[in-house]
Amino acid sequence: MKTIRYSLIFLVGLLTTFAFSSCTNDDGYSLDKYMVEIATVNSIDSTAGTYYLTLDNGETLWPVSSAPHFVPKSNQRVLVNFTLLSDKIGEYDHYARINQIQNILTKNVVDLTSENEKEIGNDPIKLLSLWTGDNYLNIRFGYNTGGEISHSINLVRNKLDEAPISKDGAIILEFRHNKNGDPERYGVNSYVAFDLRPFKAENKDSIKFIIKVLDFGNATKEYPITYKY
Repeated sequence: MKTIRYSLIFLVGLLTTFAFSSCTNDDGYSLDKYMVEIATVNSIDSTAGTYYLTLDNGETLWPVSSAPHFVPKSNQRVLVNFTLLSDKIGEYDHYARINQIQNILTKNVVDLTSENEKEIGNDPIKLLSLWTGDNYLNIRFGYNTGGEISHSINLVRNKLDEAPISKDGAIILEFRHNKNGDPERYGVNSYVAFDLRPFKAENKDSIKFIIKVLDFGNATKEYPITYKY
């Protein structure tokens, strides 16, 4: 049976981290306190590089200072390390100092058909956690790699399946991985976010999904989750 070994790929780590010191600003916020969250970028002026962030809990951050060389793109999901500087000011919930920010893979759900089945692939992958936030399905996953060829990650509606809806009405989606022939030498893990807004329906405030995954050992696992909007 194949196993997977995990290593961190983002320098600030995978968990929200807090650090404290006696240094504070005028509002009582610690300048050495930081947290790490997934957020959505809302670009205001791409030329000037101005933007704000929406966290998964719906709160918004206005960057008083931003990490250098970051080019904002609307609807891009990011992993952001930030320090809160204020409570609500104007239309934003907080002013924040952006310490580090990195784009994460952000995609739409696609249809799996006979035409793209080979490209989508179905190599084993480990789903480590999943949750919804700000209209996205967030997935943390792990796989084995040789570091030679880029892997493909997708969330698909299987149009080849005659039963895309479960008995209780949940929409069945498949989390797919294609290693594209890359050798398996060591394990990595990462994040991906999928836009769920196309699934919104009138007269409903939530949708149930079942996420199917081919795990290592060729075991198919199912993960139920509800998207509330």
